[in-house]
Amino acid sequence: MYFPIGWPKELNVPELGQSRIRKVVCNRDKILFAILTDNTLYIWFCKPCVPIVFHQRLHESVDAIGKNVLVEWRPDSSMLVVATVKGYLLLYKLGVIADQKSLYEQIDSPNPNLRRDSAELFIKEVVPPLHLSLDSETPVEGEITSIVCIRDELMIASSCGRVFRYRWDGSLNRDYCLDLKRVPFCVDQQVSKAVPILEENVYVVDIEYSPLVGGFAVVLSDGRAAFLTATSLRFDPNQVQGIWAQNIEDATCASVNHKYRLIVFGRSNSQCAVYCIDESTGGLEVSHHIVLLSKDYPGLPGPVHCVRWTPDGCAMAVAWANGGFSLWSTFGALLSCSLGWDYGLHVELTRSNPLQIQSMEWSAEGYQLWMVNHQPSKSDDENLSTEAGEDSVIQLDFVKSALTVNPCMSHQGHLYLQGEDRLYVNLGESWTKMYSEQSREQLSSLYGIADTTSTGSLNTMMGNKQWIVVQIPSAYLGTNWPIRYTAIDVEGQNITVAGRTGLAHYSMVTRKWKLFGNETQEKDFVVTGGVLWWKEHIVMGCYSIIDSRDEIRIYPRDTRLDNMFLKSVRVHAQVLLLNRLKDRFVIFCATGQITIYNFILKEGGPGNLEIVKLQSIDASALCVHPACVVSVTLTALRTETGRHVLKDVESIMLNVSGRLLMVQRDPGHRDLRESDMFQCAHPTVLASCVENVWVPRKTRREKPHLTEALWLFCGAHGMRVWLPLFPRDGDKAHTFMSKRIMLPFQLRIYPLAILFEDAILLGAENDTMLYTSDANSPFSLPFCVLEKTSQVYLHQILRQLIRRNLGYHAWEIARSCTNLPYFPHSLELLLHEVLEEEATSKDPIPDALLPSVIEFIQEFPVYLQTVVQCARKTEIALWPYLFSAAGKPKDLFQECLARKQLDTAASYLIILQNLEPSSVSRQYATLLLDSSLDHCKWELSKDLVRFLRAIDPNDVESPRASFILPSKYGVNPQTPPVSRGRSYSTTTTPKVQQVESINSNSTVGVTASGNSHRDTLRSVSTSSSGTGDGSKAVPIRRKKSVPTGRGDAREPSGSAEEFFIDVILQRHARRLLSAHRLSDLGHFAAHLDFHLVTWLVRERERAAQVDDFVAALKTLHADFNWPYPVLQHPVAFYLQRKPSATGSSPASPTVESRMKSLSVDIVETHAGSRVDSSGYRSCTGLQEGATSPPGNPVYMPHFSSAVGMAGDYLPSSIEAQLMPHLLQDERSLLSEESSLWGDDRGESFVSEAADTRWADVPSTAVLEQLSQELSNKGSQKSEVQLRYLLQLFMEAMCLEWALIISVLLRDAMAVLRATNAVQSADQSYEAVLRLREGFLALFHWSSSECLGYKPFMSAVQGQAAVLAKVLSNKEKLLQCQQQAAVRRQTPPQQSLSPSALCSVPVSTSLSNSSPVSPLGTRSRHASSNQDSAASRAATGSNSGSLGRSERDVIRQDSLEHKSTKSDSVFSGEENLNSDQPIETRSVNEMSKYEELEKENAEGSGCVIT
Repeated sequence: MYFPIGWPKELNVPELGQSRIRKVVCNRDKILFAILTDNTLYIWFCKPCVPIVFHQRLHESVDAIGKNVLVEWRPDSSMLVVATVKGYLLLYKLGVIADQKSLYEQIDSPNPNLRRDSAELFIKEVVPPLHLSLDSETPVEGEITSIVCIRDELMIASSCGRVFRYRWDGSLNRDYCLDLKRVPFCVDQQVSKAVPILEENVYVVDIEYSPLVGGFAVVLSDGRAAFLTATSLRFDPNQVQGIWAQNIEDATCASVNHKYRLIVFGRSNSQCAVYCIDESTGGLEVSHHIVLLSKDYPGLPGPVHCVRWTPDGCAMAVAWANGGFSLWSTFGALLSCSLGWDYGLHVELTRSNPLQIQSMEWSAEGYQLWMVNHQPSKSDDENLSTEAGEDSVIQLDFVKSALTVNPCMSHQGHLYLQGEDRLYVNLGESWTKMYSEQSREQLSSLYGIADTTSTGSLNTMMGNKQWIVVQIPSAYLGTNWPIRYTAIDVEGQNITVAGRTGLAHYSMVTRKWKLFGNETQEKDFVVTGGVLWWKEHIVMGCYSIIDSRDEIRIYPRDTRLDNMFLKSVRVHAQVLLLNRLKDRFVIFCATGQITIYNFILKEGGPGNLEIVKLQSIDASALCVHPACVVSVTLTALRTETGRHVLKDVESIMLNVSGRLLMVQRDPGHRDLRESDMFQCAHPTVLASCVENVWVPRKTRREKPHLTEALWLFCGAHGMRVWLPLFPRDGDKAHTFMSKRIMLPFQLRIYPLAILFEDAILLGAENDTMLYTSDANSPFSLPFCVLEKTSQVYLHQILRQLIRRNLGYHAWEIARSCTNLPYFPHSLELLLHEVLEEEATSKDPIPDALLPSVIEFIQEFPVYLQTVVQCARKTEIALWPYLFSAAGKPKDLFQECLARKQLDTAASYLIILQNLEPSSVSRQYATLLLDSSLDHCKWELSKDLVRFLRAIDPNDVESPRASFILPSKYGVNPQTPPVSRGRSYSTTTTPKVQQVESINSNSTVGVTASGNSHRDTLRSVSTSSSGTGDGSKAVPIRRKKSVPTGRGDAREPSGSAEEFFIDVILQRHARRLLSAHRLSDLGHFAAHLDFHLVTWLVRERERAAQVDDFVAALKTLHADFNWPYPVLQHPVAFYLQRKPSATGSSPASPTVESRMKSLSVDIVETHAGSRVDSSGYRSCTGLQEGATSPPGNPVYMPHFSSAVGMAGDYLPSSIEAQLMPHLLQDERSLLSEESSLWGDDRGESFVSEAADTRWADVPSTAVLEQLSQELSNKGSQKSEVQLRYLLQLFMEAMCLEWALIISVLLRDAMAVLRATNAVQSADQSYEAVLRLREGFLALFHWSSSECLGYKPFMSAVQGQAAVLAKVLSNKEKLLQCQQQAAVRRQTPPQQSLSPSALCSVPVSTSLSNSSPVSPLGTRSRHASSNQDSAASRAATGSNSGSLGRSERDVIRQDSLEHKSTKSDSVFSGEENLNSDQPIETRSVNEMSKYEELEKENAEGSGCVIT
């Protein structure tokens, strides 16, 4: 309600000297302040805070009658009275100097740069010139202990046991003086026997008077407290009676709240006891206690020294003798406490609290708290007097809720606070409503969300803690301070403020203020009864100074503020309160009359409205005084509820001094609709100790319980909800059940606004920041900041209903809130609070609530999630009690698996790990791993694998001796993190290391981290390796990806657990690959660090086989969301020949003719040219003709990508330039672009031994027509993933999948590489056969079903001949191996028949007579001698015992086979190579090869037929 903000300000009290500051007291209007020191009385002006006048006594006077101790104002501010230590009253007169206009004159500096230019610098408030003079000195019997003013007289409490009554002229009214020994005291007014105080030396130490309470609150010297009352306000001593405050023996001070009629007694135990008058007995009844909890301050801050209520009675400041102060709401809710502020490490609050408050006083409207602070001298000893030290006056600023003075703002769901000169607005919940009329697309662009159907949930989630500070303009505030009333409209777009006179309003949209153009009109009226918004109008209850009448004024919002647009209605008395319901307004006046009006807005522009008075009700009998009425509310709520209750019947609710009364219309009246007159029933008391009342502005059929409930905040008693209980349709049972029920529950915040549909309470709280620890700095005190808070209350209502066996109504409320995003959290809070309360209870619980709560939560799908989240947030010691009601964790885990709630099951796995042996947790983790892999939960699967690997095999059967909650999913924190940066090869984890040469003869190498994966980098093999500079570091390199058993750095444990985990992963990978789910396989490998190449090598002839190429291609289209190609032109367009563009050159070959020659024969391996197992070749050379000297490697451009990582995509211009390795060998010097697309930009340094070339391949320009078809492709992310998978399959030599992906990407070069790689010895005859058959199946499918692939398949159809040729060679190789095996088993003297011999070609090359294609310049040398040897070994690995002559025979047969027509390759099938020319040889070439073959045959003993 009230919250401190900003830095405390310290006033500079002049000429203080060695005297102490005793009191600070304000006058009745809170405009003037009196500061009393030992010898001086100061009068200060509040705004601006400047001194006006002071009177200082002479030293003789101080010595004669004593120092000043107390001061009190006369109600009309014309006099002050000061009490001295020796029992004297000093009466001062205060008057205005008539011949002087203002005390302070504002003069600008002669320097033009220092002159005032801003309106804020001109102080418009006139500081009155006052004179202060001592009028008289009056002695009083005994020592004066307290002074209180009652009308025009003073009540002086003396140490002699009497209360004297003095007039302001210094005379004593002896007839009305009170003697405690003659005043009867009893516990209430019904007791016939009353006993006066008979003890000696008992007197009044503190006295406070309240006319609304009807008496004096007194504190006696022996610690007892009482209330003095009389039958008349004149307080005749013969009629005065004392009422004891029971159970108080240590009272220190007293204070009275007039509006709420409360009496507060401070106590020595740091607490306060708050009493109210029991109207039935007249005794003092305890309302509540002010107790500082240990969580707010662990200890006792000392006796209560001072208590002060705010002017509106909505908050109370309490100061302790040992230092510090706190702020409490009316009925005991803690708002702020200085003991919890941050003072720095050097301040010890128990000994030297920076705030030693001696006196307090609130300023106008409660915007400042003036405090007298006394800091004892640091050099003083503890035994010395506490008088020595330094005193100061501190002014602390506050902001407050508008509900304190304008309770009609409870209808709004906006959170805003009003200060002295500014407003703090939080519109996190209202900006969405401001734009609610915009389209869904506009909202999506504004807030980044797609669904805006749930406005309430969206408003809640949009909430933020940022305050919008709206500064009130000085043009209005300068003459109308302080601000009294503020109001905000329903949409949160407009705010209005009303000060001393007039009003102004502000637009949050335009950020502009609108003030009266005529300042005279602004000064003509004073807002007295509140202000509110109705549609586009401002409605207020005010007093017209010119007309001297009270009235209701309505100003339009959209016109200028002027009386020509004014609509007013005269009322008979001062308006105290104002409220509305839809178009009906209720007015409460100072006479106790309640008047109801109906506002009708007519057409014709703003201000054209009609006001109809409906009825006037006399409510004076319901309250002691009209000022005790806190709020009046017009509501549609009634005591009876039902599905079809008449909604147009209003009820009136009155909050009278904290008691909430409800006055309903009599439902027995038949002509309600015709008369519209109230037939009021007897008032009903709904609750007591009520501070604030919230009634929903409108009801919603979807949430009738929450939007038709009455919400009450009762301070220390917590929140109360008057909830409707709707009967079931057709249910006539339980007719005795009440129609409504009052449910109480506690809060941890102070509610300022309620979002009824969202089940959220909004509030604010204080925090502090320390800027300096220097005690001498003016900023040594903490800086107070304001923060927004919120709390979900749904679980509190559900708990209270379940406790009262109203589970059906709780289910109805919960069902209406299931769309809220925090509904599962509410259920979790419900379960957690009940569990904590019952499981930690030391006493037996006869009727436990936990089973009922568990049964209730089981009605919702989030039951399993709620139980496990509650368990993980509570102590393990409470788990047995929880699961005794919720069920066994094993059963709950299995139920999660059955419901496919895998993340929830993982949380239950943590529970099982702590409650069961490791074998059980491992068993269930394995089950969960299978399910998570099946449902593609990769992150969960990764965590489960690490969880399983972290289980100690020695701890499998041992039960849990202690409960130690591990981290998420049981991850061992010492487990090395998995590298997220991935190379194109997943054979091993990429390791990039720095290699240094120790000396010129040292061996360069690096050992991997794992003992089982030791691998050295290839040493630099150059001609100058032996004499190179050993001091230079070899550039960073990446290891060659070699298929090994395991790719991680872990040591092979060899345990069955490790093997079992690997079996599970391999089985799932096999399942994914067999189902053609390559996308899931890529994600699986990326998240689980599963090394695909190693596994694919083993599965090459098993799971990696493709039975149906067409079905696999279709699956890839769906899996990667890859669109099918669409022809831009007819098929014949891609097959016809087109003339040359120049006209002079012969006709250029068409795309088809150029692409048909894209066949690649099996390349012979030489020392300078290498074709590795993946089909990639490298040759020495540089781009742009640059040469590379030996020992200086040039690296090729490379682009890395990670599967499933969005954002790191390749540019479209280099989409086909994925490199097979991160770092090439230093002899791979040709760029990827030139090596793939055949640009003649660089000179190819081909070794002389490289007698190889590529077939005629079209250049980039010729492929333009075909590249137009590539525009219809999938996303860039999908393309990166596909090319990544293509690299993996090529490296693993899974050519069937490589061919399918190449066709999907329509990458001709990738198809060429795939078909070129079949010559590897690792490829079996069956594999090549399947590849050829699949290629033919794709070709026929493109011709018959998917014509979009027809141009591409026609362009690469020449590869069918290559596959057929390799297939024939493979077949002959097998036959030759069989013959060789037979020959080894045959005795040497036995000769073979010619028919048993064969010639098997191992590698062939293109004929030297063939023209060199552009691609011939792109052949690459082997990267190293080691790789060249490995390539030769791979080429001849399957040649058996064949010698050089046999290989020559194979080569000859290959050349003969190459000269055959391509038609013979497809027996009975469509001719794919009809246009391809048949290669011919000259007779010389044939004779040359025949002689060579004959020579080789003679050397090997083979006969050539």
